[in-house]
Amino acid sequence: MGDAHHLFEVEDSVGVVTLNRPDRLNAVTWELAEDLVDLFRDLRRRDEVRVIVLTGAGRGFSSGGDAEWLGGEADRGIPGLSDVPLERYQRKTPAGPIAELTRMIVEVDKPVVAALHGPVIGAGLAYALACDRRFADETTRMSAAMVRLGFAPDCGITYLLPRVTSLSTALMMVETGRILEAEECLRHGLVDELVPSGEALPVAMAYAKELAAGPSVAVDLARRFVHKSLTSTLDEMLDYEAVAATLSAHTADAREGTRAFLEKRKPEFEGR
Repeated sequence: MGDAHHLFEVEDSVGVVTLNRPDRLNAVTWELAEDLVDLFRDLRRRDEVRVIVLTGAGRGFSSGGDAEWLGGEADRGIPGLSDVPLERYQRKTPAGPIAELTRMIVEVDKPVVAALHGPVIGAGLAYALACDRRFADETTRMSAAMVRLGFAPDCGITYLLPRVTSLSTALMMVETGRILEAEECLRHGLVDELVPSGEALPVAMAYAKELAAGPSVAVDLARRFVHKSLTSTLDEMLDYEAVAATLSAHTADAREGTRAFLEKRKPEFEGR
């Protein structure tokens, strides 16, 4: 199900979110971002969806912010580039839901896997970097392109890049807007696996289904605390892990996992 600019379906407990503006290389509009923020907020509470795959229709993942909006020519205003009145929310957060979506990809509190091809640019790059793992095919091209248009980076790019790749590569990308081809993306750690053209989504789905078949409460807690560790001390993480271990020990999956280990069989997790 979905609307004109994004699609959503569930397969074997994997929710597939597809950016669906192929004629615009899935450029992100304010309205598309609003809908995706709402969708990810809803998915956090949907137990039948244990893992999410994020991908794009057509020739690319996403070319970033919609050019019409960035040029100040859309009905929705942009600070400094248009005379359209701005609502109070946008005066405080100029990119609004386009930036908020990065936060929601992390805060959905479930694994999110990116299936990438073609352009992964600007905001699209931020969304890909916010995912837990990135599968890319040979057509993938990445760029923190904001500087090429005279903009400073946004959508969490400056937080995510130095954590996914090296500091020097992050600085190069945000300072130059250089486009990196697929092999360069792999070499710099921007993607985790490089696959033949057209294979990113099937490979990402296989990985997502593997995660979905696991003890999802424990998986989600592990994901949450890895993110927490980026701003915590070792002592704090030992305490957080103790909480996570206690919480997960009360799940049906923990009982099943323990029994299966003792009985030397493969566990059958139910995600509860």
